[in-house]
Parts: sequence; structure tokens; C-alpha cells
Amino acid sequence: MKDSFGNSFTKTLATIGVVVATAILFITTAIAGGKLGGFSAYLPLAILLSSSVSITAIWLFGRPRKSDSASLKKLKELENRVCELEARIHNAEIVDSFENRLAEKEVNHRFAKSSPSQQSQASPIQQ
Repeated sequence: MKDSFGNSFTKTLATIGVVVATAILFITTAIAGGKLGGFSAYLPLAILLSSSVSITAIWLFGRPRKSDSASLKKLKELENRVCELEARIHNAEIVDSFENRLAEKEVNHRFAKSSPSQQSQASPIQQ
């Protein structure tokens, strides 16, 4: 996976920080010279080794996450589940609307059916 500009820029800044710290340590070692004792002979090698390990870690472990990581898979599953639930809610709303229209139609039909019979019964009494 290709690094984004921001990720590469961050890695570059971290690398520059390590390089500057390494340079400061080398300059300090050169100035102090023999005052550091027997350890001063190994100090430049230790500085180089630790700087190399730091820069390697920055560029190897500082890479962006791959698209198949577990959290992204879980996110995709949750998004799919939300889409499925939204579709089910939409279908339920359609069914509810249909049931309401059907019930209203049935009420109107029964009212219309019962109204003429009431009128026919009422009309002989009134006459």
C-alpha cells in the first residue's frame, strides 16, 4: 500500500530528528574526546547502531494500515449491517403504509355498504 503524503512527511520529520540527535551526539563525543574514559571508543558505534535501528523502525513500522486489517473489516461488516437494517425499516414502513391504506379502504367500503341499508330502513319510517 502506498504511503500518503502526510505519512511520508511525518516519517521524514522523524528521520530528520534522529539524524540531528545523532549529529549532536557525534559532536559531543568529538568534543569530549578522552574525558569519557574507556567507553568513548565504543560510543560512535553505539550511536550509529541506535540511529540505524531508529530510522529502520520509523520506516518499517510507521507504514499505514492495510485495508484488510481487522478493524476495517469490522467497520465494513457494521456498515453492511446498517444498510440491511435501513432496507428492512424501509420495507416495514411500506408494509405499514399499505396496511393503513387497506384498512382505510375497508372502513370506507363497510361504511358505504352499511349506509344504504340504514337509509332504506329509515326512509319508510320517515314516509
